[in-house]
Amino acid sequence: MQIGFEPPLHQDERNAGVCFDANNIVLQGIYFDEISLFRARRKWVTTFENSFMLQHDKDFTLETSKNYDDHSFSLLCSFHTACGRYAFWRITNYQAPEAQYEIETAHIPYCESRKDDIFMAPDLMPIEQSPLVLSGVKRERKDSMLEKLMDAILQVRKNIS
Repeated sequence: MQIGFEPPLHQDERNAGVCFDANNIVLQGIYFDEISLFRARRKWVTTFENSFMLQHDKDFTLETSKNYDDHSFSLLCSFHTACGRYAFWRITNYQAPEAQYEIETAHIPYCESRKDDIFMAPDLMPIEQSPLVLSGVKRERKDSMLEKLMDAILQVRKNIS
């Protein structure tokens, strides 16, 4: 008998996340449940509209693809106008950190039980350095200083609890 709630993101070792293709001016989010895809789509639209004053279906379009067999759900955002391309440039070049953070964590519900998931959400990454992200293949975890710090903080929190 299972006690408590285990979020879908922890069921396997794959990582949900967002990557970008600078050559095609595209953002892509990879998620492992349909509700995360729905949350991300809704949040991306409001982020682009509120942070950059972009118009959905004019400056940017969103497409979703769903593969129920592999539990793989994808959100693809293409930017069409000069304003849309400038917003993409700002997001991918760390010029709009608030919008970037909202896009990276859009699939995670805001609640106490998922607080750690928000801290551990992967950063936006270029597709050239991580081409397997788009195919849903498990990524190797990078041992960056930030990830080591987050691991230490989470370990201390577990020891206190």
